[in-house]
Amino acid sequence: GWGGAVNAPAEQNETQNEAPPDQILDRVQFLINNLSISNCAEKANDLRDILERRYFPWLGNYLVVKRISTQPNFHTMYLCFIDSLGEYGKGLVDAIIASVYVNVGKLLRSQKITTSTSERSLLKNLGSWLGQITLARNRPILQIMLDCKELLFQGYETGMLIAVTPFVAKILEGAKNSNVFRPPNPWLMGLMGVFRALYNVDDLKMNIKFEVEVLCKNLNLKLEDISLRNVDLSKRVPPVKEKNPDFNLKSQSAAAPAAALSPDKTSSGASTGGDSAKSDDEPQQTVIPNLAAYVQVNPNLTQLFEQVQGGPLSTHITLDLLKRSVPIAVDNAIREIIQPVVERSVSIACITSKAIVTKDFAMEGDENKMQKAAQLMVANLAGSLALVTCREPLHSSISTHLRQILSSAINDATGNSSTSTQLGELEKNALDQCCAICSTDNLELGCRLIEKAATEKAVRKLNDTIAPALTLRKDTREKKGQLYYDMSIFGSENQRYPRELPDMLRPKPGGLRPEQLLVYEAFQRIPRQPQPTQSSSESQSGQSTGDASNNSSGQLNMNAISAIALKLDKTVETLLNTAGPRAQEISLAMIPPEHEIKQLIAAIPRVVASVGDPSSLSSSDTDSILSFSQGILKRIYEVDLSQRLRLEALIALLEMLNKICPQLGRNIGTWTKYAPTKTDAERKLHRAVLLLLVRSDLIQIGDLDAHLAKSADEGRDQVWLEFLILFVRAATLENIVPPAKMPNMINIVQLIAEDRAPTSQQINPAFRKAAARLLEELRNSISSGGDARGRQASPVRARPSYEESSSMSPTSVKQLTDASLVIAKSSLSLASNDPPNAKQNVTDILVNWLRVQNEAAGNDKILAQFLQLLQQKFGVGSSDDETERFLRLTTEVVVESCVKSADATKGLRYDAIDGYSKLLSYLVIHMNGGGTSEQVTQQRLGMLNKVLGCITRSLVTSHEKAQQTNAPWDQRPWFRLLLDLVCELNTPNQLLDSMKSSIVNVFGSAFHVIQPLVVPGFAFAWLELISHRMLLSNLLLAKDQKGWGVMHQLLIDLFLFMEPHLRKLELTDALKKYYDGTLRVILMLVHDFPTFLAAYHLSFCNVIPENCVQLRNIILSATPKGVPFHDPINRNFKIDQLPEISQSPLILSNVVGPLMSFKNELDNYLRGQQSPDFLNILLSQLRKEDNSKELDAPKVNSVVLYVGMQGLARLQNDQISSNLSRTPEMELFQKLMELDDRGRYIILNAFANQLRYPSSHTHYFSCVMLFLFNESKDEGVKEQITRVLLERLITQRPHPWGLLITFIELIKNTKYQFWNHSFTRCATEIEKVFENVARSCMLPGAVAATGGGD
Repeated sequence: GWGGAVNAPAEQNETQNEAPPDQILDRVQFLINNLSISNCAEKANDLRDILERRYFPWLGNYLVVKRISTQPNFHTMYLCFIDSLGEYGKGLVDAIIASVYVNVGKLLRSQKITTSTSERSLLKNLGSWLGQITLARNRPILQIMLDCKELLFQGYETGMLIAVTPFVAKILEGAKNSNVFRPPNPWLMGLMGVFRALYNVDDLKMNIKFEVEVLCKNLNLKLEDISLRNVDLSKRVPPVKEKNPDFNLKSQSAAAPAAALSPDKTSSGASTGGDSAKSDDEPQQTVIPNLAAYVQVNPNLTQLFEQVQGGPLSTHITLDLLKRSVPIAVDNAIREIIQPVVERSVSIACITSKAIVTKDFAMEGDENKMQKAAQLMVANLAGSLALVTCREPLHSSISTHLRQILSSAINDATGNSSTSTQLGELEKNALDQCCAICSTDNLELGCRLIEKAATEKAVRKLNDTIAPALTLRKDTREKKGQLYYDMSIFGSENQRYPRELPDMLRPKPGGLRPEQLLVYEAFQRIPRQPQPTQSSSESQSGQSTGDASNNSSGQLNMNAISAIALKLDKTVETLLNTAGPRAQEISLAMIPPEHEIKQLIAAIPRVVASVGDPSSLSSSDTDSILSFSQGILKRIYEVDLSQRLRLEALIALLEMLNKICPQLGRNIGTWTKYAPTKTDAERKLHRAVLLLLVRSDLIQIGDLDAHLAKSADEGRDQVWLEFLILFVRAATLENIVPPAKMPNMINIVQLIAEDRAPTSQQINPAFRKAAARLLEELRNSISSGGDARGRQASPVRARPSYEESSSMSPTSVKQLTDASLVIAKSSLSLASNDPPNAKQNVTDILVNWLRVQNEAAGNDKILAQFLQLLQQKFGVGSSDDETERFLRLTTEVVVESCVKSADATKGLRYDAIDGYSKLLSYLVIHMNGGGTSEQVTQQRLGMLNKVLGCITRSLVTSHEKAQQTNAPWDQRPWFRLLLDLVCELNTPNQLLDSMKSSIVNVFGSAFHVIQPLVVPGFAFAWLELISHRMLLSNLLLAKDQKGWGVMHQLLIDLFLFMEPHLRKLELTDALKKYYDGTLRVILMLVHDFPTFLAAYHLSFCNVIPENCVQLRNIILSATPKGVPFHDPINRNFKIDQLPEISQSPLILSNVVGPLMSFKNELDNYLRGQQSPDFLNILLSQLRKEDNSKELDAPKVNSVVLYVGMQGLARLQNDQISSNLSRTPEMELFQKLMELDDRGRYIILNAFANQLRYPSSHTHYFSCVMLFLFNESKDEGVKEQITRVLLERLITQRPHPWGLLITFIELIKNTKYQFWNHSFTRCATEIEKVFENVARSCMLPGAVAATGGGD
């Protein structure tokens, strides 16, 4: 059974409840009526004086039946009242619990419990109360009294889950505040297991599943984490699902009469979407008439699927499919929940309205007034109640139905049986977002339809209910000529109402006065009707407002934002769990843009796109954002400090919301003042959060400066003083805030450092030392120009020039930077010889060409005649001077025309430039001065040289003029012209195919002239041009590698331009974009042309700054095609036995060029014919030529590689490790280890640059580095070798194969005793870094085995 107390006869309990005398009874009821949270203690004292304890059974039953079961919103107040009774009220608690059990039994035994929403509501309220008065107070519910598990199982068997599930769920909700019964209490988890099993039952109604989901959310449990109780459920008798209120059968037909909006005619078992998604040829119609005309589908939803291209979503889910599916989902969802919602709302509204109207209109003889008032009241009550009740389940139901329909459509299109197995995580996320947004957009429509249905049914039902009273009034007036008065409301003498009502509210003969009727007229409201979507013609005429119409009246979609935040938290959790021990190293900056975390953050602006201008936010939207953001900030302070990624993701979410609601930024500063800071851990987290908020501009640094300075109280509060010092140090050294913007905190630091703090108590000496050290670090940072933001605030030093920061000599840099001026002067001198009307003449020619081209497009004969006219009449192609003048002037004319055509809305017009590029390409293609084919080829190449020469000179001249006059310069026309020529002349053409490689070489040479060092304003366009598929692929695919040298030179130009900027700690936004573009080009080369990168690795490493570790790693990871990959981590091979180790790599860089001044002496030394003093001389030869002590890195790289190549020629591969120590090459390398730390660091980096793919060079230099580590007596050498290897491994992938092999051998081979060296354990942070890198480089368990795990 359900438990003895529930099964006990109700009559027996009711006869035992002795009621107090009427006088006491009225006083008690009056006391309960006037009870509130604020007067509980006062009313409890009054009850002690009024009521004896022997009447507690009556009072308990009264509270349960009249109050607790019908007033769930006042449960907290009644609990407070019972607590205020103290010892006196202990018996009352037992009486209330006993009465609850009795009434629960009565409701469960009721025949209408599965059909009457009012009875189920009473049962649910009693369950909520029972949980709060027992479980929440650590008081058990004994099985002998109420067996919850058996109740669920019997509900499953008998079709009563619709009533039992909410009842038991509400009981268990009380466990969330319990110290005993909250998860993982076995009794609770056993019941949750039953809920999980029931949740998975096929065809179970959505509102039952929804109760389970809400319960899991309230208990902070994940449904999938709960253990199933399928075994227990399988022992039960399976229910019959036909006509069972607990189930929706998918076999039910979707067709229904047009009157489907009526809940009386709508099946409660609406289809859940199993057969909703039909083929395009058989579109399913909605039961609700013309619903599709009102449903809204945002056309921007397809953008969600563009991010997951290649999957079934982007292929099969189109806007047309959404427009067909969303109405069906809304229709199914409405029909699923409309019956219980409307039944419950109508029942409550009719009972309430009848009771009140009967009382108020007892003395009213006009039946029309009574009927109108009753209709207004019941319509308002029923509609409002239905609106409130249906919103949440309808939102969930629409989303579920739509997901099922779309999944079914994908299955039908792909022929798969399960969508979950073919969708990735990103696709599932996109599908969930789409369903949530569609559900939110159409939620108001569904609510209005349900509200309308409830209103209409309530009016009909109430008309039937009060019909006898209306008829009686009419008959009395017409037959007897008198007005009817209903005297039954006065009842007996014991009836309080309306006898005790105030005089102005008491019914009087003559009916209600006009001012009293206003109460009923106030129920009247304008019905809210959904607006149909625009027709196609209206849509076309109103495109400018289309976006706003696609969202729910332009309101903020907080449901979608909440869903994104929840998904973001889960995604971060998954990533951190996957990362394992390295989770604390992951930051948001390391996440690629295409990752789901970045996509979710970027989705916030799309979700709120309908809001438009932030100033248009309504006050309710602003309050919603602020409330939501306050919850996010609270969540931030609950995150563990080691989970940096979670902190940064939540801060990024707030940053996006701040762009929508600028008021958020003004409030966050106030909220953070109340953050928990009692313990050291809380203050450490608070400091990290403040730094992230300041970096994201979510807190004004001026306000924070004043607040922290005030908190430190000039050193009197030493807790906050320590906080302040650590905050300033982190903010300045991490370049988050310059010192100039924190004057109050800097002033306190100075007072403490100089011992001038105006406090009587003794300042901790450690604080004075920390403050003095901080000031010293700040001075050093400013003097070295290390803080980019600080340099803007204080004029300490000018920006470093190219001469100071470039690896090129100052003379070379000056030649390049002055090249534009030289070219401009040359062009101006040529222009001085132009005839007066030359520009007008070429303008006319160009206009005629554009007209001829448009009229005779594709007619090569007419176009060739125009070219012949140019040659004969104007000397274009036959006279060098005339050709140069024509090309120069026409280039200037078309660029000026393009710039002047700029439009704020449409941008530039490129018609003239496109036509001009056609003319130039025809000049090149049809250039034929006679002679052999080789001579014609040279003539065409000569013309191309003239064309590109004139264009590049004009480009440089235009840029130089703009620079001298500080005028804006637009690179787009020049980019378009050169791009057109690249595409035109590299398109397959039988006249040009034989000279294809020569054409791209000419283009490459021209682009070398306008490299970014010469024309910085053309840098972005230049990068796009040299990486264009028509140029780059043709250069690198040319026969015999004829284009490799040109592409190599262009990449060197790129790195030389970027080098001075990359040496700085910070880049501007433009340079960050440029660096991203550079990385993309290099990654494309690694993927498509790795042999090219590998062959020129030396010269590329010469011009890449040493701090660009990842960029260098990418280049060194290039593995020529055909070289097999051997996994360096799961290693089951010997390196010296690999066949690739005996093969030397292809080296196309100029190795000996930097060595020419001392190459002969070096060769003699390696052959043993040079004095040992040569090594001392060599050290001076390796220094830069500007008399500095700094080593020249390109020379060092060349020396190391050249000496290594000579050493390989001396030794066989199997002799390298054993005979390495007895070679002159090794003696030279050991001599280089005697340099200072800076010089040694450059040497070791040169070694590491050769640790690449499997080859003889990689093997040799790996042995060299391991030999130096093992044989060196200097601990500093070993530490520096470790540093060079480690700093290349802690960056993001890729990592060169040889680098991994060397480091794994170093930490794994006990010969080197790596973990015994002091530098591996000098600090806890350093030790963790070593262990994390070791774990990532070795198999699980190998680190501990080598000694690195303890």
